[in-house]
Amino acid sequence: MTIFDDWISFDTNIYIFGIREDPKFPACVELLERIGKLYVYLPRQIIRELQNNLHPDEVHELFGLFSRYPDRVRINWQTTTPALIEKFKRLGCKLGDAAVAAHLEEEGVDTLISENRHFWAEISNLPFRVLNATAALKEMGKFP
Repeated sequence: MTIFDDWISFDTNIYIFGIREDPKFPACVELLERIGKLYVYLPRQIIRELQNNLHPDEVHELFGLFSRYPDRVRINWQTTTPALIEKFKRLGCKLGDAAVAAHLEEEGVDTLISENRHFWAEISNLPFRVLNATAALKEMGKFP
């Protein structure tokens, strides 16, 4: 399996930096431009974080992007198992991060792409790997 075949998830910061074209995070912009080549899982917790942190026009723009790839972007509006959330809280995740991790484990997502990689590295026994945007693009063949 490769990053092109596995289900992945973008952390909230990837969407924010990408949609706002943050010059400090050009790899996030590039990932959003290449979203149609990936299988992206979007859990409820990240949707909520996006709605809380983006302007409504930015949320609309993102959902327009998602709608272009209905076979590639899977949006889950459902809550996840509370016991899994508690498991990740015990491992050291804050509530929102625990909910994201629980969703990813429950759905069998293989990779989380996040610019908070330093935080995720502090959590042991994650059932998914964590890459930053640049590393993900390297796997996609963008950067040498």
